[in-house]
Formats: sequence, C-alpha cells, structure tokens
Amino acid sequence: MKTKAMLLVICTAVFCTFAGCEHKNKPYKPSYSNAKVQMQNGESYEEALKECFNATYSLGGGEVFYEYMYPDEAINAMKESGDYDKLITQFNIGQESQFGENSDKLTFDKITDSHDINETQITAVKSYLKNMCAPFVEEITEDQFDVKEGYEVNYSYLNNGEKAGTDTVLVIKLNDEGWKVITG
Repeated sequence: MKTKAMLLVICTAVFCTFAGCEHKNKPYKPSYSNAKVQMQNGESYEEALKECFNATYSLGGGEVFYEYMYPDEAINAMKESGDYDKLITQFNIGQESQFGENSDKLTFDKITDSHDINETQITAVKSYLKNMCAPFVEEITEDQFDVKEGYEVNYSYLNNGEKAGTDTVLVIKLNDEGWKVITG
C-alpha cells in the first residue's frame, strides 16, 4: 500500500510539472523596468553621472543606460526600427541575471577629481558618438555633435556600502540633449 501511495504522489508531481500553465509568447517586461531619466537635463553633471551609474548597476535601468550612452538621433532610429525596446529588455535581463542572483549592490560613492575636457578629447568624443550612431543612422557627421561642456571625471563606487573601486569617464553636455556619459 505504501508503494502505491508513493507511486501516486510521484505521478501526481510529474503530471503537475508538465501540466502547468503554458508560457505565452509575450515580450519579457520586468515590473521594475519603469526607471526614467531624471537628471539628464539638469545643471549638475555630478548628479547625471550618479544617476547613470546607479541605473547601470541596478535592476531595470536599461532605458536610463541607453539615454545616457547614445545620442538622441541613434535612440530615435532604434525606436523607428523597433530595436529600442528589445535592446532595453536584453539589458534588463542581463542585469537581472548578473545582479538578481547575488547580494552585491554597486552604488556611486563620490567624485574624486574632475576637470574640463580639452580640444583633443572633444574631437575624440565627436568621433566616438559618430561611431555609436553608425549602426542605426545612415548619414551622420561629427559636425552634428555640439559638445557644449564636458568633464573628465574620476569617481569611486561602493559594493554593499564598502569601497570597491574607482573609474574615469567623460561626461558631456551634447547638443540640446543633456548629459551623456562616455565610458572607456
């Protein structure tokens, strides 16, 4: 009798496993994917950098990441082609698998050094932005990018509240788009 009961429990478990709800082919949209850019058009490059960093290293920050990393012309072309939502979803899924499975929490700490970028860096920034746009925008030139101000910024970050490292980025105010962050 015990063998039959055990067999019945096993069969029930196997049946329930295979008879579960069918997965619908809806696009993956995590509930936390509503992070929006708040500081990009602000006066403070420090706050923009902090927002970009924290979005990059947290769940659901894909849209904020792309808004800071790509010129508007590239983002608009991605949206027109239907690639934008897919890219954000892929980014968010990657963050979920990277940060959702461990307890590490990377956060922005403070700016340790900052200075204006020079003409050589501005030329390099324009070339970089043109290359970022190239896969999405057919005809774009470096002259279309007006770097209104820019800073080379050294900053530190934390992992679970403890010092974890430092990094250097360029933070630029581009055209009328607000701040963009260029990582290297």
